[in-house]
Amino acid sequence: MRKTRVKIGVLGIASVGALALGAATTPVATAAMEPAAVMNSFGAATGGYYLDDAGKPVVTVLNDADVAKAQSSGVTAKVVQHSLGELTGVKQHLDSLGSVPNAGWGLDIAHNQVVVDVYDATPAAEKASLLKTVQQYGDLVRVDRHAGEMSLFIKGGDEISNGSGLCSNGFNVEKDGQKLMLSAGHCEVLGGGGPWNGGETVGYKFPDEDNLLIENASGEGPSETTDGTKITSFADAVVGEQMKRDGRTSGVTSGEVTKVDYTFEAEGYTVYHEFCTTAKSAGGDSGGPAYDGGKGLGTLSGGDGSTSCFFPATLSAERYGVTLPQS
Repeated sequence: MRKTRVKIGVLGIASVGALALGAATTPVATAAMEPAAVMNSFGAATGGYYLDDAGKPVVTVLNDADVAKAQSSGVTAKVVQHSLGELTGVKQHLDSLGSVPNAGWGLDIAHNQVVVDVYDATPAAEKASLLKTVQQYGDLVRVDRHAGEMSLFIKGGDEISNGSGLCSNGFNVEKDGQKLMLSAGHCEVLGGGGPWNGGETVGYKFPDEDNLLIENASGEGPSETTDGTKITSFADAVVGEQMKRDGRTSGVTSGEVTKVDYTFEAEGYTVYHEFCTTAKSAGGDSGGPAYDGGKGLGTLSGGDGSTSCFFPATLSAERYGVTLPQS
């Protein structure tokens, strides 16, 4: 086991497994407004925003007239067919029908679609029912088929252990002067509970959410990952965003955010509001951090060998009222 200095990592508990348009315009060479602000200015007449291959924001609108309005704000605009409200409505409808083992769904803003993932391990009858349901939505929904299964990871960024299970620390945080660590809630539930590296469990939420707050008994709490990246803020992930993840098993790997507001069921547990990426991870990386430069994005829940999904750090920080260390 590593020494007790805990930096930020990415993925979960060892031995539990893996998770489980229209024409574009050219950007204006002026100081651009924040893409979220531009998107919000259109109210319901937008499909959201994402980052293109060059990392530049693209705001999607529903008609050509709004392209010029978005462009005047200094961002690239693209006409799409479906509004963000339509996409979210379909996703919420699927949520209301109940989770499906080894299946998931979320928003692919870049392709203006809800993506439904099914696996070889998805039960045949429930898979057939799910696919029949999504047929009614036409091109609003894309079905992606995958080999194998979704599962949850348990291990670590810097390793954390309770003597029987291994996970990764996600982010060092603080509250009322106390040093704490933010990781994945499924580590607590599936790994047999704390203490973790000598630190008692302060709180956790799993399923539905996937977060864990534990005491940092090491006496050290730098706001950085194991590769030395300084984490200075928490931010929401954006489709198309380039990111990295860190964990005790896989170390640092990189990828791109592909889906947001993702719902999945793995190993009988359902989690909501995740974001998924192409970064690879493995068992034992659970709880480790996803980050984009100094922005902390989330803590690893699981994956399927080619996909890693994370619970948003912004939601965890809000739940526990924690902040990043200032030094």
